[in-house]
Amino acid sequence: MNITVLMSTYRQEKPHYLDMSLSSIWTEQIRRPDQIVLVEDGPLTVELYAIIKSWKEKIGSSLTIVKNEKNEGLAIALNNGIKFSKGDLIARMDSDDISLPERLLLQEEYMEEHPEVDILGGYIKEFNDEDTLNFVRKYPLTMSEIRKSIYVASPLAHPTVMFRRKFFDSGFRYSNKYYICEDVKLWFDAIKSGIIINNLPKVLLNFRRNESVIKRRGKKKAFSEFRVYCAGIFMLNGIFTFKYLYCIARLVFRLSPSWFIRCIYNGNYRNKLVM
Repeated sequence: MNITVLMSTYRQEKPHYLDMSLSSIWTEQIRRPDQIVLVEDGPLTVELYAIIKSWKEKIGSSLTIVKNEKNEGLAIALNNGIKFSKGDLIARMDSDDISLPERLLLQEEYMEEHPEVDILGGYIKEFNDEDTLNFVRKYPLTMSEIRKSIYVASPLAHPTVMFRRKFFDSGFRYSNKYYICEDVKLWFDAIKSGIIINNLPKVLLNFRRNESVIKRRGKKKAFSEFRVYCAGIFMLNGIFTFKYLYCIARLVFRLSPSWFIRCIYNGNYRNKLVM
């Protein structure tokens, strides 16, 4: 099977992050992708353009560059990138994370052995620039576990996910309706339609979590998340269900003082709380 890696970057990304990310998904991969689709979400900095130019010179036609005239957000950027993705398998990757060398090999092998699975993720290891964080985030493995856990938290680490192309060919796309929650909406839509989702019990990606990640999870993100989970629960379970309590609990947590949120994110509570 052919593999496309789908990425998006924008002007606030640090050039050396993008360089490291591309290196991890190309140079350091045991099973290199057949194509990398990189969406430039609006005008970039001179430094970012220089990094992209150097990679284009290095890997040539294997790198497809998609240019958005203005910054439109991740959902629209990814939907535009999907149009140019040629692989039988489409793997997501963020422009500041680092894929482990066996990632694509493990996911491709799993998808070949499990033709019923259309979406496959895996564990992540969180790290920061200060090298003071080393936390493995685990996710539910089977479809039954994913169905049970999606009400509490996202059952997939979006940057680790690999899709079958036919999933998008059947009409699924990211929704731009919910701020920074386009992935959760997609998981709810997939579950509603009977799509099979699994996770590998292995760390596939090092997820960069600096202070900026916590800052992005402000009030706008909190209320967007509340809306997407309420909409998803209504879609799957209707209006009469206790599961809406999870939405309220998440909202209260997101609106908590930053020191409390930082404590939870830096501690070992997250796998237990699934927040």
